[in-house]
Order: sequence, then C-alpha cells, then structure tokens
Amino acid sequence: MSSSTTWRTGQLTSLLRVVRGRTVPAAPAPAPRAAAGAGAGELADPASLPAAPVPAGLDALVDGLDPARRRQVVAPLDLRAGRTVRWGTAAARQVDGTTCGAAVLGVLAAAGDPVLAAWLVTGRLPDGVVPPELDGLVLPEPADPTDPDAPVWFRSPDDRVVHAAATGTEASATRWALLQAALHRRSTTRAVAGVLPWPRSLGTPPWGAARVARFGRVPGLRYRAVMVDDTRTDEVADLLARVDAALDRGVPVPLYSGGDLRDGIAAALPRHVVLAVGRTADDYRVYEPGAGAVLPLPRAALLAPDGPVPALGAWTHLTWALLPVRAC
Repeated sequence: MSSSTTWRTGQLTSLLRVVRGRTVPAAPAPAPRAAAGAGAGELADPASLPAAPVPAGLDALVDGLDPARRRQVVAPLDLRAGRTVRWGTAAARQVDGTTCGAAVLGVLAAAGDPVLAAWLVTGRLPDGVVPPELDGLVLPEPADPTDPDAPVWFRSPDDRVVHAAATGTEASATRWALLQAALHRRSTTRAVAGVLPWPRSLGTPPWGAARVARFGRVPGLRYRAVMVDDTRTDEVADLLARVDAALDRGVPVPLYSGGDLRDGIAAALPRHVVLAVGRTADDYRVYEPGAGAVLPLPRAALLAPDGPVPALGAWTHLTWALLPVRAC
C-alpha cells in the first residue's frame, strides 16, 4: 500500500462515529501551573496530585531485593524502548490471544501499586494488605520466605498444577497468569448492557476495561472509554493531546488498536490493547503485551496510519482509548 489513504477505510469506529457522534473530548486548554484545577473529569496539576500512602511493611519487602527486582517493584515501566517488562525473571507477556486487555490492566495496576508489583516479583504481601486485583484469589506463597525464587506448588488459572520444582521464572509467570485471569474475568462480567457477560473469547471490551482499570499512585483517578475514528485527524490530535497531558503527569493510558475491512470484517473491530507509558515530542513508549516489552510508537503512525505497527500489536489503527479522569 503506497498511500496512507488506502489504510483509512472500512473501520467499525468510522461507522459508530456516524451513529454516535463525536466522543473524543477537546484538547485540554492550557492553564497556568498554579491555577490548574482538580474538577470532575479532569486531571489535576502535578503539583496538586496527592501521593498514595506507602503501606506498612512494603519497605521490608523492597529492601531485601536486588537492584533489578527493586526497580520492577517501584518503577516497572521505567524502561527504554525495546526492553522487556519483567516480574522477577518472567516476561510480562499476555498468556493467550484473548488477554491483551487483561495484561495491560495488570501492568497498569502494578505500575501504580508497588504492593501488587511486589507480589508479582516475590509472591509476598505486607501483612494485612491485599490489592483489590487479588481480592478473593487463593494466592500461592513462596516456600522459603527468604528466597523469592524458592520452588512451591502453584495452581494455574486453567486448574493446571505447576510442579513443586518450578523455577523462579515459572513461579512469577504463574502469579502473572493468575492476575490476568482475574482481571479478564472481572472486566468482562456484566459488560453487555450492564447485565450479561461479554464473551471472553472476544477479549476485553473498552467499557469493561475502564470499569476495572486502576492506577493507585493517583487516588481518586478513574478511566473513561473513548471511541476514536482515525479518519478524523483533528479528533485524533485532540485525543493525543489528552494522552500527552496524562503521560506528562505520570499516568499511563491504555489504547486499543485494530485493522480495517480489507483484511475481513473481524479485522475492522478493536483487536488489541497496549499501554502508553511515556512520550517525546514525536514518539510514544508503549507496553505491548504480545511482546511483553516497551516499544516505540511514532506519533505520525496514529495521525496518518500507513500500515501495521509493531507497537500496536501489528495492527494499523487507533480505535479506542481509556482516558484518565478525576472522580471528583
């Protein structure tokens, strides 16, 4: 395909945009740093964002880790493009073709909650502290509390028993799989008209992901699903201005990607989920769960799509976004 116009046809979001109208909010108006507010639906100025309290007992877990694992707990997404996101030695990849959304929700939650990240890395939690993503789960514990890589029995989401001789990588990978399964289940429950479950074989719907998305470093933050028709470049520019504002405040943004009708009707639907974690003037850094890595995403590829992009999971179009907003 030699021209970007050949890629800008036959998308579901283009049809829905005609029916539903514009859903992308206008670009945020610039405001003086001291005057930026914290009204409903907007992010507050960075100086006014309250810091989440550090749970008691977390320091004891982090202090016992080597530098690499410590970074995984306190700043798991502080990586250069091309580097793999890891929990211990396990890569943070989606476990199957339907859990890209769940993997993004898991990484988002862990990046905002060092307690959850510490559990993924070590298998341990501070006494009495359970992140909401783990509530109600039967959690495996390391056999040796002094060794985060000690072998132990695990039961995987498909009820498969991981042998007691599991390596540290297998142990971390199983915890990561448990988290993905829990988030996939919760994000698809009551996702059809608020009553019926969304078929898990179709992945995670944007509105279901927005309902359970959590970034705990900013108390009171929630996410809103916004549909994108990338044939309307002005709307994409407004959306990216919102993404930029969030990233400049240290808040990651989930993005949905897809294809168009030239590859069949299934390709025209939202097909994949990634997580924007940082930016420069011309590029984004994006966690892509298929690779389990942070990849570069050129801004131009979103404003003028011209074929599949690795950072979008080898899809072409931006189709939906979960924009962070203040709950109050």
